[in-house]
This record gives sequence, C-alpha cells and structure tokens, in this order.
Amino acid sequence: MKIPAADPSERRGALFGNPGGPGVDAYSYFGTAKGGFEWPEEIRNEWDLITVQPRGLQHSTPLECEVIGGASPLDVARTVVDSYVNSGAQSRAACQGSRPGYPETITTDTNARDWDTARQALGYDSISLMGLSYGTYLASAYASLFPERTDRVVLDSAMDPSTRWDRLLLDQQGGYERTLNDYFGFVADNDATYHMGDTPLKAYQYWSARIVAETGTNPTVTPPPARVGDLPAGLGSSGQAGADALTATGKARVEGEGIVSRMLNPGSNQINSPLLAATKAMLPQAKNWDSIARMTNGTLEAGATELSPELSDEIIGMQLALFRLQSVQICNENITPPDYSQLPAAVWSSFVTGDIFTSPHAVIGSGIYCNGAAPVAAEVPLSGATLTVRPLQINATGDPQTVYAGRTTIADAMGSHLVTVHGPGHGHVALGNPVVDDLVVDYLRTGQATATDAPGYFEAQKAG
Repeated sequence: MKIPAADPSERRGALFGNPGGPGVDAYSYFGTAKGGFEWPEEIRNEWDLITVQPRGLQHSTPLECEVIGGASPLDVARTVVDSYVNSGAQSRAACQGSRPGYPETITTDTNARDWDTARQALGYDSISLMGLSYGTYLASAYASLFPERTDRVVLDSAMDPSTRWDRLLLDQQGGYERTLNDYFGFVADNDATYHMGDTPLKAYQYWSARIVAETGTNPTVTPPPARVGDLPAGLGSSGQAGADALTATGKARVEGEGIVSRMLNPGSNQINSPLLAATKAMLPQAKNWDSIARMTNGTLEAGATELSPELSDEIIGMQLALFRLQSVQICNENITPPDYSQLPAAVWSSFVTGDIFTSPHAVIGSGIYCNGAAPVAAEVPLSGATLTVRPLQINATGDPQTVYAGRTTIADAMGSHLVTVHGPGHGHVALGNPVVDDLVVDYLRTGQATATDAPGYFEAQKAG
C-alpha cells in the first residue's frame, strides 16, 4: 500500500513501515484509523508512506490452515493432548495448505527481502524505514542486508532479538505486571476523576470486583504493592511492615479467592471477562488508560467501544491471521531455550484459572508452543556499520512488551542514537507524545538527533 506524500513540493522520499507483531496487519499502520496512529502532518506531507503486508496475512499470500481434530470425544481429547506435547509440529503441518513448505518461508529474512522486492517494483533507489516493536528487528534486518538502499531508520520500542521468542515472552510477563501496577497507580492518583480508590491496591480491588461480576470469579494476576492505607481497620498501627506483609501474600490471596469462587460458581472462568481482555489489550499504550478506567467504572461514553458488524468481522479475521502467523513464525525463528520451570504455570493458567497475564507467556516460554517444530531460519546478522545515516532508536522505561532492559542489543549492533522515554508505553511515534513526534520529524528531515531523553505520555501531554 502506497500513500503518496500529501505535498509533492515538500516530498523527501519513501518511508516503509511495519507495526510489529510479528503479524500485525500492516495496513493499519499508515493507512487507517483502526490502528490508533495519528501521524504528524509533516510526515504525511513529506513522505510516501508504504507498507508491505507480511507474507502469511490476509491480502498478502495468506496461510491456509486446516482445523485439527474430530467430532468424537476421543478425537477432541487427542487434539488437546497433542496441542501441548506436539504443538509446534501440529501448527506447522496444519498450515501447509496448497503450498507445501510455504509456512517455513515466513521469517524476518524473507520479510526484509520482500521489502526490497517492493522497493524495486516501486522504483525507489533508496528507502527510509519506520519500525515498531518487532518492526524494529525487521527494519534493522533490512538495513543490515541492504545498507546501500537504506536512508533514515526509526526504531520505535526496539525489541531484543537475542531473546526471541521463548525468553522474550517470559520477559513480557513481568513487563505487563509492572505496567498494570503503573496503571492502577494512575487510577489512584486520579481518584477524584475515576472514584475507584485512592491507592493502587484499592483500584485493583475495584477492577477485580467488576470482573467477578462479569464471570463469577476473580482475576489472579498479582495485585500491586499495598500501602499503609490499605490495611484493615485495627491493623493500621503495624505501618509499612503490615503493608509489606499484605503485599507478600497478594498472589496467594487472589489464587485462593479464585479457587473458592470457582468452586462456588462451577464453570466460571476469568478468561470470559471482556474487561480483563480489554485491559490487557489496551494496557501497553498509556493513551488508552483513561478508556480502561472509564470502561471499569462504567463512565465510558455509550457506543465508544461498539463496532459495526463488518468491522467486527474484519478484526476477528485479522486476529485469526495474526494467531496463525505467529504460531508459525515464532517457531521458525525461536533461538532461546525453553524454561521448563514454567510448565506448571502454563498448565495451571491455561486449564484452571484462565489468567491471560500468565498463560501465553508461560506457554511460549516453557517451550510448549513450539514442541516438535525446530527452528528453520538462520539469524540475520545485524550491523549498521556501513549506513550513511545513524538510526534513531526510542525505548521507554515502562514498556511492557519490549522491556527497557533489552534496548542495547539492537542499539549496539546498529549503532543507534538512543532516546529514553521516561514513562509507560509501547510505541511512541504517532501515538500522542508530541515531544517524540517532533523529534522524529526533525530526524527524518535532517538525519540527526541530539536529544537522549524524552518525557512519557502523561508528562508530554501536560507540556503540550
């Protein structure tokens, strides 16, 4: 998809973009409002914006995946068992379709080469790159394979490719839990607006009660640390020591409450909570936190989250395509060993509690996800040594998905100029942080950046 520069007199070149995943629908990055991106007018005016829909997705060359299993109880049981003991092989075999061997070609290396094929077809001698999340690895791979064809490179929320994918998903679990705590801190700090509690733990408990009302059971993600104000009446004199004791028992307490509530409400499962699903899906971008809070307390404007049947069907199709692609590409490229100590958590959270803040991370991190499907793709060696323009890299201290600790792998390999965003958020360009937007606009114009720090979303909004 190509969107020509809106002001031909100001046109500077072609900007190829990818929103990550792997497997996020590329059209939503530049082309539609569904992705939530609001690109600065300067970028739309000055650059041809181009996305290449990754192979394996809708509107590209989609994976053709059959549904595995039969109708009999025995077939269902075999499928469930096989999905754990042979999950990777099962997914790879199920998606061979009419092109045997095609799933094995879905890799970062082939995606980068697809970009260069598109570049040639569109007639560009060189291109600039904009990658978000996994897209930072894809953009770095392209720049490393084709440095003579690469101009500017923006790496927004750079991932650590040395941890893909088992380790990276385990790192994300801690990242999400820390960000959830930050969110409840935001809610507590704005209790005058949301009225859900003036401490993070009280805000968590309000949120938990709403999930219980939806499903009959409570969420089991670890609660935020307690404060003195959270202590029950009569225990306030214990001070911070009492609060620390309450914090230490937090995970066991919610797990115990979950066991009791599931016994009292047979068939109840937190995974059926729309609020729980929306919280995790919307949590990575700080600009969504107000909507999560209003969704929780019931003050979100009526119809704000309603979708037309056509759009709903399209989003479901995109999510299915994303799931299919990731089930193939993650196993094709996995380079980190499984952590077998995560097996109990994977089974418990998947089959018993339905805890989405644990299950996907433990299932992949434990090695279950790719059982039977050895990696088929060689690593793309990353190097920015021969680039004419130094890449610009942006990482946030409170990012749940590409955690800040992993920022140096791409930065060191590509020689990036690193900007630290001090605050929460996964993705910053065109996502409501005007300080970052201005920095990126200037970099795309000049090829240079001097700032090393930027405020987080909330501080940037105040300054703006």
